[in-house]
Amino acid sequence: MKRLRMLLCAGLTMFWVVGGLSAETLREAVRFAVTTNPAIKASQAQMRASAFELLQLRGEFEPRVVLSGETGWQRVDDPNALSVADNDSTKARHQLGVRAELVLFDGFRRSNLVYANAARVDGSIFSLLDASETMALNATEAYIDVHRHRRLLEVAKRNVATHEEIGAQVRELVQGGRLPFSDELTIDDRIRSARLAQLDVERALRNANARYERVIGRPPQGAMQVPLAKAPPTLTELTQRAVANSYRVQFARTQIDQTRFRAEVALADRYPELTLGTGVVRDINRNGVSGNRTDETIGVGLRWTIYQGGRAAERRALAEENSRALAEQAVAVRDVRELAARTWNTYRTNADRAAQLTDQLRINRLIVEVYGDEFLAAKRTLLDLLEVERARFNVEFEAVGAQSALAFSTYRALAAQSLLASHFGLAKSDLALEPVFQERVRNNPTAIFDVTIEPLE
Repeated sequence: MKRLRMLLCAGLTMFWVVGGLSAETLREAVRFAVTTNPAIKASQAQMRASAFELLQLRGEFEPRVVLSGETGWQRVDDPNALSVADNDSTKARHQLGVRAELVLFDGFRRSNLVYANAARVDGSIFSLLDASETMALNATEAYIDVHRHRRLLEVAKRNVATHEEIGAQVRELVQGGRLPFSDELTIDDRIRSARLAQLDVERALRNANARYERVIGRPPQGAMQVPLAKAPPTLTELTQRAVANSYRVQFARTQIDQTRFRAEVALADRYPELTLGTGVVRDINRNGVSGNRTDETIGVGLRWTIYQGGRAAERRALAEENSRALAEQAVAVRDVRELAARTWNTYRTNADRAAQLTDQLRINRLIVEVYGDEFLAAKRTLLDLLEVERARFNVEFEAVGAQSALAFSTYRALAAQSLLASHFGLAKSDLALEPVFQERVRNNPTAIFDVTIEPLE
């Protein structure tokens, strides 16, 4: 029994390292998951598409050149305007022209389009970074869960081995006449129960492996280590950092900006539109007149909608959209504050629970050792020994879960502060474009068109 107790202690000492010599660290698994998961790839593609749609607005600031042409047959009956030879005569008609237009003023519609789309790009970047944090947390949870179930399987196997060792001792004592045959039946029943418990853990481990492969993108490999991350700060500091760093809150702010600038785009219709236009048209047999004709034009055009119904309702709709965006930002802030509080509470509970279970397990080991010696000395019954052994097994089982929960809560605290991906060495630039598109267009909306969008490696 003492030898078995020593093996138990050695196994618990190695709680955080399970497996063979070839190890896949938590850092490697999370980095692989975040950089290869198809959901993240889809978000990255959406982000780049938003950036290219912004650059596409360059055309709004450049001249528009249109080439037009026509060929066919025409008959005109207009004796007052046409000669006798041309009137009511079918002729081949051809026309070729080119015209260029440049918008001089449009009520700042184009500028606000750029501002709104820049906010949209920044929003897609923050959305991607938030998704990366979520993916990193899911990968961390999947990794810790596999590690936990591996450790639980070791506990379950040791439990079977312990009962088998007790069973060997009981059979020897039964054969010697020191114990009744009913004790042999009792230990056989407990051995089978321990084996059934092991089967349940093995099934749960296979399920954990399946989830790991879905989230990470490959099966668990080799040894696994789960170090605790840095303990979170106080609740107040954790909440402040979570709100300040939250990608969700920053995304909500870009939605407010988008709503405001889109409102300005809609209101631009109330201003006149001035365009500078020039063109040349070459005609052959135009409008029934034989011969060639060339028209060249240049000038400024004006288009202004003086009145259009429904504008009052439009203004109210835009105001309500802005109110909605502001309210959604307030919701995001409240959600992040609640997440920070729940994360802090979970961490404190897990830390206290892990400590208490560790201390309780130490006591249970001593009890089992003493009961084992007293059982051999005929001072305790077999049921007494099996009950304390079961209590020790249950506490050890819970202790493994508590340690895993404590480790996960430290990483969850980093995720609440939007710091989990960077903790594993994933810089923002590794995942997304820099969210500075609004800053780039703040003073000059056309400056953004000099930016090159490189593909993410």
